[in-house]
Amino acid sequence: MKSIEEIQTMLVNELWNRLDRVKSLKSEVDYYNDILGDTSFLLSGLLGALLELRSDWDKHRWIDDSLLLGVKLTKNKLSIWGVMIWGIENTTEQWTEPFYFEVVLDSNESDFSEYTFLLGDLNKPEIPYEEYRVNRNYWEEDERNWKYIINKKN
Repeated sequence: MKSIEEIQTMLVNELWNRLDRVKSLKSEVDYYNDILGDTSFLLSGLLGALLELRSDWDKHRWIDDSLLLGVKLTKNKLSIWGVMIWGIENTTEQWTEPFYFEVVLDSNESDFSEYTFLLGDLNKPEIPYEEYRVNRNYWEEDERNWKYIINKKN
């Protein structure tokens, strides 16, 4: 298993490699997973590693992947939001929760200054992935009472 620092480095490198594609987008798409390459599973891996350090995270949960629903670049700040997919050990069922990730990229194009990771909504329970597949609008809200808030400075 990779360390948090290794995953952060891989994620930042992937984001820098994909910035031109983000800048050249002419219109919105349903999912940004293809445009952002390995970003979806790197975000999932980073979030999983960060949550493992928390006492309020169920250690039997594991983060699987994410669906990237939106991306926005403003100067050196990149924002990504979507749906995180997770499971519970010894089961095949998966669950979904909203997430938001914001990173301030350094000007040296190989690192970050800081990032924020938000997951879950205290006012709206997670739903099974199968339910999300038929109700893709379930997580479409702007206001959230985030369940998990992780801030990191480099």
